[in-house]
Amino acid sequence: MRVILSAGKRIYFTLLASSFMFPIQAFAQCAETDCNTLGYDSTTSCDNGIKCPFGEYWACPEPAEPEAAVLGQCTGYAKNCKIADILYTDGTCSTDVVSGKTPIGVVVYIGSDNCGQALALEGLGNFAWSTEYVDIPDLPNYTSLPTNDFDSCKNTKAVIDYSSKQYGDHASEYYPAFWAVYNYTPSSMLETKGKWCLPSGGVLNSIYQNKTTIDQSLTKINKTNVGSDWWWSSSENLNTHAWNWYASSGDFNYGSNYYKLNYYYVRPVLAF
Repeated sequence: MRVILSAGKRIYFTLLASSFMFPIQAFAQCAETDCNTLGYDSTTSCDNGIKCPFGEYWACPEPAEPEAAVLGQCTGYAKNCKIADILYTDGTCSTDVVSGKTPIGVVVYIGSDNCGQALALEGLGNFAWSTEYVDIPDLPNYTSLPTNDFDSCKNTKAVIDYSSKQYGDHASEYYPAFWAVYNYTPSSMLETKGKWCLPSGGVLNSIYQNKTTIDQSLTKINKTNVGSDWWWSSSENLNTHAWNWYASSGDFNYGSNYYKLNYYYVRPVLAF
């Protein structure tokens, strides 16, 4: 460091770059030694970050915005989509059909965490929820309407894991609806096998609330509309019952006609 006194008695400092490695903002505020004020706001180190010279804080670059969704898991990309958008195999979505892209679903739910779920372009048929009366250990019981249950894939995984542990290769015989969606493999994207889920009550309720626009999008790509069937949800009621959803009216039921062993419509959803 070199100090020079001028005739006006002002002091000038020359900093040797080889001796001091301050970020740019430190030069602008030489007297400031508070890391947060200087813009160092992370308490942990990070890739390509800069450490504060006055304490254990880091300045970290903003995470890159994903260019597209990773189908089968939440990446936060759903904030770039809206309900009733067409979801494509490349992880992008749009209101209208995009030439040269292949649809894989229609967006039916977007959460406050920017995670979304898209409805499969086809139904799989009618299946029993289960062929035994067991209260699945890791599955919540909804004794009132399950419209606040949006955990389609968490629910599905709980049943898949439980049945696999109990019955091994015969698990699909005991929980047909769940294994039907788990084994679903759309020809447009075979790598999504094992990533599809049985929709939860909250997601089915979202489908009903947006049924008109969702059906319009399905019609644009010549795929099966939501229809008017009774659908199984992945939301459990008791050991003997799970919640059933009527697509025509949006009603839920778990009464005497809706034991788990009864056969109802199954159509998967995919997280993104």
